[in-house]
Amino acid sequence: MNGIAAVAFVLLLVGVLAVMHFRRRRQIRAERGTYLHPCLDLFETYRVEQDDVDFPMLEGRYRGHLVRLVPIVDHVAVRKLPSLWLLATVKGKVPVAGVTSFLARPLNTEFFSPAIHLPDRLATPPGFPSWVQVRTDRPEEPPPAEAMEAQAPLFRDPKMKELVIAPPAVRLVYQAAEGRRAHYMVLRQPDFGEALAVDPVLVRWLLDRAITIIEDLKRAAGPHEWARDAAP
Repeated sequence: MNGIAAVAFVLLLVGVLAVMHFRRRRQIRAERGTYLHPCLDLFETYRVEQDDVDFPMLEGRYRGHLVRLVPIVDHVAVRKLPSLWLLATVKGKVPVAGVTSFLARPLNTEFFSPAIHLPDRLATPPGFPSWVQVRTDRPEEPPPAEAMEAQAPLFRDPKMKELVIAPPAVRLVYQAAEGRRAHYMVLRQPDFGEALAVDPVLVRWLLDRAITIIEDLKRAAGPHEWARDAAP
């Protein structure tokens, strides 16, 4: 094979690989694009957006609350199978002074969590598993203990990753799926197999629970906070 033929062969090979790459990306985008479809009937209104091959995100209204669902692929941690985290956020005026994160089994690779930016660590509240790390930016004004006691059972579920309480919202982070071992060990790419459709029962439970947490915090805050919440 002379030099010109060799160059032509290489260019042809590059072209074929490029076509295969872009075809595979279109396939991944299409597969992930329908991930939230099973839960759409839960919402009064909604908007779904997808960025390239990422899983789509949803913003909508549920039980009168503004909510956000964000599925995030995480394959940062070494020697750990990829996870598909579902971030379920209920927005609203939450009667707390600062941001507090309850993070289960922290690995310091949780890029989706605010915990890494919260300067102060608090003692794990009674009833919570010892592997839940609590961090905040307002250690002098943590969330009311009586409201937190009711949230301890959340972390009995090993798939519950984080509870974030902040003035504008409450967020729960749950492991919706785990990557297939064989695929990841060979190709080092996350693949969730048949788990490419969200469970609407899970979505309803996460959103209902987040709403309940906000209500618990308002009850614990007392009449003064209720009045402030109702102010224009």
